[in-house]
Amino acid sequence: MYGRPQRADGGEALRRTVERLREEQRRAAPAEPSGPPPVVPDAALDPELARPPDRDLHHLLDALPQAAVLAEPVLDGAGDVRDLAAVIVNEAVLRHPHHPGQAHRQAAEEGRGVSLREAYPGLWSAAFADTVGEVLRTGHAARSVPVRRRYPASDGSTRTRREHVTAHRLGRRLLLVWPDDRTEEIARAAQRIARVGWAEWDLHEDRLDVSPGLAVLLGLPPDTAALPPGRALRRVTETARPALYRELDRLLATGEDIDVLTELYGSGRPRRVRLVAEAVREDGGPIEGLRVVLQDVTELWESRRRLREQQEETERQARRADTEHYVVQRLQEALQPRSAALVGVGVSTAVAYRPAEGGVGGDWFKVRQLPDGKVLLAVGDARGHGLDAVALMSTLRHALAGLAFTGALVESLGGWLNRIACDEGDEATATAIVSRYYPHRRLLRWICAGHPPPVLLRDGRAAPMNPETGPPLGVLPDVSYRAVETRVRPGDTVLLYTDGLIERRDQDIDARLAALCAAVHRHATEDCATGPDLQELVDAVVRDMSGPLSEDDATLLAFRFDR
Repeated sequence: MYGRPQRADGGEALRRTVERLREEQRRAAPAEPSGPPPVVPDAALDPELARPPDRDLHHLLDALPQAAVLAEPVLDGAGDVRDLAAVIVNEAVLRHPHHPGQAHRQAAEEGRGVSLREAYPGLWSAAFADTVGEVLRTGHAARSVPVRRRYPASDGSTRTRREHVTAHRLGRRLLLVWPDDRTEEIARAAQRIARVGWAEWDLHEDRLDVSPGLAVLLGLPPDTAALPPGRALRRVTETARPALYRELDRLLATGEDIDVLTELYGSGRPRRVRLVAEAVREDGGPIEGLRVVLQDVTELWESRRRLREQQEETERQARRADTEHYVVQRLQEALQPRSAALVGVGVSTAVAYRPAEGGVGGDWFKVRQLPDGKVLLAVGDARGHGLDAVALMSTLRHALAGLAFTGALVESLGGWLNRIACDEGDEATATAIVSRYYPHRRLLRWICAGHPPPVLLRDGRAAPMNPETGPPLGVLPDVSYRAVETRVRPGDTVLLYTDGLIERRDQDIDARLAALCAAVHRHATEDCATGPDLQELVDAVVRDMSGPLSEDDATLLAFRFDR
């Protein structure tokens, strides 16, 4: 990588192995033939050797897999090439979908050539004529000459195809060969898209033949066809060389394939490359070279690294959340009362709590017998989950316990709790029902701070009580709450609960409140002779109202007036 110190490449073992294999190849090479040269048959003794040379050329061109045309140059008065007459075409030309094979067949039967300017519209251009003239004049082949050829399409229109032609001089004639450009183009595109390249290392010649894709990976021009192996190995980063040299040495020593992740200097920053190689040998002889395929996996490696980091971060957050959940749960258990029992005031109480699936919430309740003989009964729900919700719940619950000893009315208690919540910050909001029961008057006075209404169970019927609803605690600093006075009878039961018992995202809140009243009614009338046990009642109602996955915790506090 950039900035790393230079290290010894550690390639001495690899060089010794290569030299040993070269020596084995020299010893295994066949001896040079000795004795007099072979006798060449006389043409007079072999009639086949006396046939016209064009027949041999025709068979030779037919053996080529590429489309090939042998053409006679047609010169103008100044000696410049003005056209080419195709005198021999091979089978690949006749099979080509865009070559005028029928015209060639007819011309061959009549013993005449075909004008390339007429047979291949668009092929002839001033640049092509200059190239042809240069090849005929110098004898040097022109490779991959770009041309455009027009041909009729199936819909009657004329289309243009881009091609490359290689031109060779054969005596006074010209041989044109159309390479399979589409196959080569697809191969180049595949290497570019997949970021793949290949190479073949000839140990005897000490030459590395490379594909265009590998040349690009190495930061070389795409037309680089071969280079010394040492130059390619120097493109491996210093830190990756020792491991790669060891793998290559093992491959050359044992003949076993290798699959290794290495790092190359290319264009820009170093690239992570997967290298797969196999040995080349013939009939069990010594290893003659290597075939190598390389793929740039930098982006894949980076994405996997980021995925691993994300997974590790997710696991850390999960462990942190589990720890926080455990601490919050223990804190909530320590803060919540273990019972809601009252003695000597004619009120029986029961409470049920159902935690949420996703975390600990801010539900709280308070049941306390005050020194003046009255009873404090309250339920609240601090906003959110986790430590913040538990902290606000603890603050409000303990503040209410202390403020209730002043003997102030519930309206004042609600106002003070609101001021405390406002002082805790913008996010410190909560809902609550705060009530005080006067036993000697059988009077229940209560306020509602943005909380669901209580449910009154009387004579076997359950219905919501009508609240004077004020804003939640902590929303507005200067708020006055109005109390509701309810005269209770012996046997009446009032149920206070938090919104987690009735709220569901996919259901209407009024329908859920009606379902709560129905559940209370159903379980309260199951044993009308003696009346249901109050704890059994709240437990059964919570079970009925709870779903399989509860997003919020729920508290149900019930108190029955016995006399």
